[in-house]
Amino acid sequence: MEDLYIKDEEDEPFKAEEIRMWSIKTISKMMIFGVPRIIFLIITYIIVLTIGLFFTKKNEKFQNIVMTCLARIKLWIFGYWKIHMSKESKQNLKNSDAQIIIANHSSYMDTCVMGSLFPTGKFIASEFISKIPLLKNLGKTKCIYLTSEFSGNLTDIIQKELNRGSRIVFFSEGVCSRPDLLLKLRSGAFVPNLKILPVHINYENSKFWVNGEQDMLSHIINHISSRRNKLEVKVLPEYIPSEEEKSNIELFKENFRKYYAKGTGIKLSKKDYKDHPYFKLKK
Repeated sequence: MEDLYIKDEEDEPFKAEEIRMWSIKTISKMMIFGVPRIIFLIITYIIVLTIGLFFTKKNEKFQNIVMTCLARIKLWIFGYWKIHMSKESKQNLKNSDAQIIIANHSSYMDTCVMGSLFPTGKFIASEFISKIPLLKNLGKTKCIYLTSEFSGNLTDIIQKELNRGSRIVFFSEGVCSRPDLLLKLRSGAFVPNLKILPVHINYENSKFWVNGEQDMLSHIINHISSRRNKLEVKVLPEYIPSEEEKSNIELFKENFRKYYAKGTGIKLSKKDYKDHPYFKLKK
């Protein structure tokens, strides 16, 4: 059997090169592409979020349209004019009715990519998103927040959404890391024991962002100043758990990881989000 695991000495999912902030080339590209895009992004947020706050409070369908438009506009502003997918991936996406979608997490742009591909999907979102005034109301239709501020057991909330027919997007690695390695996954997406649609997002030319290891402002400036960026999305056929996997969540998770790695051509890391150096510092 093919060895899907990365060698211990090469198992560095959180390693990334620091973005060079200032150079003549960067400054010139920033003035030509970056500044106009930033201005347009700010205007877009003001207009779209104003519409969302005042006209879509009770209309979930319209809120989904607003958030999807915002995601697509943001991708365009950051230079992603197109999401590249093979015919096979497009067919897998079209044919799937899976309610659970698992994607790797390698950039702050991931939610925009997945929001474009799954307009009605809901996201498992971090606590800080729920505290941003402009996004909090709109986020209620798109997010299930990881916070004690919202009463009830998270598993029960997820199951309630599944019973309603919702599709839920999980970034099960739990932290942004390199796209060529897959961390050990958190359990939330596997608890319902449903089939899973695996999605892999790959940012070319090292445009991925590793949480905590790269300065976000520098990365955004470099990102938004590039004339055009390219990303590729690969969608695998649905993974259907066996009865044995349904009764053993750890087996389910690891078998799914192997399926994901084999189908995408990446390697499996023996680390998880708890091994992230910034997570350790917060303990």
